[in-house]
Amino acid sequence: MPEHSTSSYAWLAEQLTIPVVGPETAEGKMYTRAEWIVRGASDISRGGVSDVGGITPLIKIVHLCESFGVKMEVHGGGAANLHVLCAMGIPGLYYERGLLHPDLDYEELAPWLDEPIDPMDEEGYVHVSQRPGLGVAINEDYVEANAVAQG
Repeated sequence: MPEHSTSSYAWLAEQLTIPVVGPETAEGKMYTRAEWIVRGASDISRGGVSDVGGITPLIKIVHLCESFGVKMEVHGGGAANLHVLCAMGIPGLYYERGLLHPDLDYEELAPWLDEPIDPMDEEGYVHVSQRPGLGVAINEDYVEANAVAQG
């Protein structure tokens, strides 16, 4: 169903005994999530830094969910989503570390990085970096060698 049809999801959530999660990628930042919560269109709200326009809108969605007692799923991996997940007052139960696909090697390091953003330890846990900012180890030599001149 299209995510713009909030009433369709509200109807679906009323019919099911299993939780409905959403929206996934609907634009509108926290305003769309607020509409879904108020209308009962989902039992668990979802948002990610890339989906909602940054860390600040995602934190606002987390606070919105806290205010209404709604569970929150952080959608997607990466340094920014990992930091938001670790900063949430409501428990963020799962971290979406990478897209699982037979043609993608998530462990392959991007050329602009010196080390993985979210390495997994031997027990299967991912820890937030303690470095400044988002803690990403950027390969400055690669960035400089691949910079595009502005003119």
